[in-house]
Amino acid sequence: MQCLSSVSYSILVNAAPTPPIPAKKGLRQGDPISPYLFAIGMEYLSRCLGSVAGDKQFKYHPRCKKLNITHMMFADDLLMFARADMPSVTALFGAFTKFSLASGLLANFHKSEVYTAGVSDSLSDQIAEQIGIPKGSFPFKYFGVPLTTRKLKFADCKPLIEKIVARVRSWSAKFYVLESDFCNAKESNEGNPKDM
Repeated sequence: MQCLSSVSYSILVNAAPTPPIPAKKGLRQGDPISPYLFAIGMEYLSRCLGSVAGDKQFKYHPRCKKLNITHMMFADDLLMFARADMPSVTALFGAFTKFSLASGLLANFHKSEVYTAGVSDSLSDQIAEQIGIPKGSFPFKYFGVPLTTRKLKFADCKPLIEKIVARVRSWSAKFYVLESDFCNAKESNEGNPKDM
């Protein structure tokens, strides 16, 4: 394996990046420190997106204001929430751009989508065009859970519930087999733990 050789670092001093510093050593894929570096980077992203709440231009998504939610992350997935108006979306996307410029990490806009509800199609189109991300439509699935603008019904979640029930049943079947094997071994060895 060969270390990364194209890595360089810049340090922000008074909000201006220094000239790139070439890396002498790098990380290999699968390096044990990689998850920690990723977590540090995501912490900075979370702080950038959280700081948007102090911007007077920014308004929360109506369902997120009570809990002060601007974003949610899971591993390398990111959901950002804002009121569907140009100043709010621009402020939130500006914070994401700040993170991208500082870290060098970019979003894949081909895998990204903007979802709006309760606004005109013209405003929705304008928002998507302003940030350069294509529009998506409801409902869509996120980790198998259907997301929609209305309250979820049992029928919406039924496929997910069936998958979970099937998985739990397979676990209980495995546990039962292991338990019966243990009991059979115990009976055949007359209960002597050393012989099992």
